[in-house]
Amino acid sequence: MLTGLCLLLFSKITFADFLIQQAQTRLVDEEYVLNAEFDYNFTEVIIDALQNGVSLNLKLNIKIERERAFFWNETIARLKQSYELKYYALSRQYVLKYSNRQENFSSLNAILSRLNKLNNFPLIDKHLIENEQTYWVYLQIYLDIESLPVPLRPIAYLSSQWRLSSDWYVCPLKKH
Repeated sequence: MLTGLCLLLFSKITFADFLIQQAQTRLVDEEYVLNAEFDYNFTEVIIDALQNGVSLNLKLNIKIERERAFFWNETIARLKQSYELKYYALSRQYVLKYSNRQENFSSLNAILSRLNKLNNFPLIDKHLIENEQTYWVYLQIYLDIESLPVPLRPIAYLSSQWRLSSDWYVCPLKKH
C-alpha cells in the first residue's frame, strides 16, 4: 500500500488545470466591472474528496496595474474573491458560498456551470483611473491548499492532482 501511495504522489502523470478562457472589462455607471469565463478541470481525486465532505476553496486573484514607460507597472489595486464549494451527502446538495451569499445546486455540473461565468464583478471606481493612462487587469484562479483539512495538506502539497491553478490572464481596462 505504501508503494502505491508513493507511486501516486510522485508520478509524472499530468492532470488538467484551471483555465481563464476570456475576460473583459467595461464601465458601468461610475464603476469598472469584470466579465470572465473560466474552465475548472477538477481531477477525479478532488471530485472524490468534495463528494466525501471536503470543502474546496477557490481563490480569484485580481491585480490592476497602470502602465509606465520607464519603470515597472504600478499596482493600483489588488482584489481577492473566494469561493467555497461543499457537498452535503444527506441532502445531495452542492453549496457555493461567496461574498456573504450562498447558492444551492443539485449536481456538480450545475455548480461548475455557475462558477464558469463571472458577470459584472466590481473592480474599481472610475474616479481612480486617469483617462490618459493605460491600465491592465491581471487574473489568476487557484485551488487554495491551505484551506484543506490539516491531515490532507501534506498529500495535496506532494501531489500534482491537487495543485490546480490558472496562468495569469491579462486584459486591458477599457475606458469606454
